[in-house]
Amino acid sequence: MKSKIIGRKQILAFIIVSSLGLAVFVNWYYTNPKNDVQTPEKQEEINLGDAQYVNSGTVKEDYFTTARLNRTKAHDSSKKHLQNIISNENTDAETRIIAQNELIDLSNILKTETDIENIIVSQINDECIVTLSSEKIEIIIPKETVTDEIILKIKDIVITKTSLGADDITIIEYSSE
Repeated sequence: MKSKIIGRKQILAFIIVSSLGLAVFVNWYYTNPKNDVQTPEKQEEINLGDAQYVNSGTVKEDYFTTARLNRTKAHDSSKKHLQNIISNENTDAETRIIAQNELIDLSNILKTETDIENIIVSQINDECIVTLSSEKIEIIIPKETVTDEIILKIKDIVITKTSLGADDITIIEYSSE
């Protein structure tokens, strides 16, 4: 008969299973909604007939929020892809250098987009979305905001902050209708 000695494989399996169990428990603990027991003091503060605002945002706000989220997801995806190329041991040196340069370019684009967007918002007192590439820039602003003066301000801001010309600037009017 074989003796029952605990070996390295059994200890490793126990540690992995225990870690997995702990991770599941921690996930459950932090995502489980707390059962908030209503004390008499708290119950007095709650009026069952009180109105609650469910969706106070406008269509315009929803559009700009969604557009920013989509832009951020696209940038994050590109950044992650480039970082994977850079950190991959099988990537040759030339490809790694190209990916590093593209990551630096992406970082500069993100900063420039944010700077331009902040300046435009301060000038037009309304929301906007800026999407920049090396060859062109697109700016989405609410339709009710567009005037000749605003367009000139936006073009001046873009030309000052980038090396793009007036022909490379596209201003898109967003209409919530």
